[in-house]
Amino acid sequence: MFAGLRSRWMMPCSWAASSASAICLAMASASRALSGVIIRAKSERYNPLITFLRTFPLRRRLGWLVIACAIGVALGALWPADTRAQAPRVRRLVAIGDLHADIDAARLAFQLAGATDRTGAWIGGDLTVVQMGDVIGRGSDDLAVLNFVLDVRAKAKAAGGVVHVLIGNHEVFAARPDHRWVNPDAFEAFDSVPGLNLRHPRLSRVPANERARSAAFMPGGPYALHISAFPAVLRVGDTIFAHGGVTPKWARYGIAAINDDVRAWLLGRTDEPPATQGLDDGSADDGVMWSRHFAAFPEEEACAMLKESLTILGARRMVVAHTVRPTIVPRCQEQVWPIDVGISRYYGGALQVLESIDDRQIKVISAR
Repeated sequence: MFAGLRSRWMMPCSWAASSASAICLAMASASRALSGVIIRAKSERYNPLITFLRTFPLRRRLGWLVIACAIGVALGALWPADTRAQAPRVRRLVAIGDLHADIDAARLAFQLAGATDRTGAWIGGDLTVVQMGDVIGRGSDDLAVLNFVLDVRAKAKAAGGVVHVLIGNHEVFAARPDHRWVNPDAFEAFDSVPGLNLRHPRLSRVPANERARSAAFMPGGPYALHISAFPAVLRVGDTIFAHGGVTPKWARYGIAAINDDVRAWLLGRTDEPPATQGLDDGSADDGVMWSRHFAAFPEEEACAMLKESLTILGARRMVVAHTVRPTIVPRCQEQVWPIDVGISRYYGGALQVLESIDDRQIKVISAR
């Protein structure tokens, strides 16, 4: 009973804004107190409201819980976030790989998915789209592509559809900031972004022409706030989506904890968490944006690791990107689908997306 109560309290607030995440975490703590089990979740170390709530008797906790939920839901309407990063099985889902700052390729990919028309209008109805991250980086259209996916995301929601955008390693690069893989032509567009703190101490050593982009994406910056609403790992039905992949280490850590940690960093509340870090060298410690285990490792090793991760997560399959392959071909008896085929001009412009019907019938859609 109490587990169900906890779930019901968490669900409305899980859709709340990133700016209300502390309130939602406080609600989780209060609901745990109701069941008599105080569990110190990893994300709770960021939340001073938990200690505050625990000082009150049970009846007053309930009062604060109702108030917190009302505030959280109100703020959530202003700043929607994929804070649950978990959704039930959907009728039709299409996954789109890395876009890498190519606006033309981005538009074509969403059209191929049946999500938008040539004008950018949403035509997908109740379609769910999962864009696998790396919206930015390498290409010259960083700002245009990011604004495009944010716009489509809003249009989909208004029309009964859903667009999930994952966080990729190039979004992590942007937040650090690390501009080694930024196209020189991508910087200028950010000069027109309002509300940038160009005098922030973190930017003191950033070249003047790169400062606006850095300010936009650094933790707490306007586009970091947008990206903080994206999940690092997503589950829809029995399918796990992650830019690089979820190795057993991170499966044990938990999807919610990973997303909480990444969100707290992008909001400027903490230092960069381990989940976003990796040497991109095949280490077992590679975070969920970096792993190439499932797309590039020898089949036997990849499949053994995949089986362990899926068992921990209680899922049937995983969809990953990050590692460019010539075409979408499943591995491990169709339990993992690497879908980065180099959609952008930088990689050659191949165009394929992955369609799932009722979380069971999986097929590749290719441009003619």
